[in-house]
Amino acid sequence: MVANTCTAVCLPQSLVALDWFGTAAFAFSGTLTAARQDMGVIGALFLATITALGGGTIRDLLLGEGGQAFWIKEVMYFRVVLLTCVLTLLAWPSLAKFFKLEDSAWPFCFADAMGLAAFAICGARTGLDSGVGIEGASLSGLLSACGGGIIRDVITNEPPRALHANRSAYATPALIGALIYVVLREGGVQETVALWTGFSFGLGMRIVAFSLDIAPLKARLRESEWESVVTDLVKLKPAR
Repeated sequence: MVANTCTAVCLPQSLVALDWFGTAAFAFSGTLTAARQDMGVIGALFLATITALGGGTIRDLLLGEGGQAFWIKEVMYFRVVLLTCVLTLLAWPSLAKFFKLEDSAWPFCFADAMGLAAFAICGARTGLDSGVGIEGASLSGLLSACGGGIIRDVITNEPPRALHANRSAYATPALIGALIYVVLREGGVQETVALWTGFSFGLGMRIVAFSLDIAPLKARLRESEWESVVTDLVKLKPAR
């Protein structure tokens, strides 16, 4: 999960609100992960920031946006992360106990899905505005949506959920949502229509994935192909 730079100038106000909401949702996820890893307060803030803002930062560097990171220019992103981190550390234990909440509950998954879809669209739009093509802009959306979560998982020595097929599909909805937006916009569809179509597809696919526990396709060779590879390796084995 990762936030993305998109201001009210370039997005409908409703999608801008989802951008802020998603930033808080991802910062919440990063803070809880830090707490489970017995990190200190600074560690929790660091992981929350990485989760919410890391992918967008890398995206801007790859796109050559240069200068300052987007959340340095638009400091409100970091303020949202900071506030979310503090409130999570102070209030979440009591709220979770009183209301018997778990961060894997449906409302939190839905909030995460909205953030994922919004960031994918924002990232794809940033890519297009930077002059890259359809492929680059779509991957820009994917990186914006999933990059921070991948970095978080690597830091905490966990298998990155966006890259593995043992959990419900995460990166796939983000990529498809971004791709739909990019294709529609490049095809001349009105900006607002393209934005909300891509967002809706990304959100809907993620909701279906975690509701029905649908995992992405596994990257594995078919058995016949694997046997062929093994056979070829055996043939290449030098004789003693």
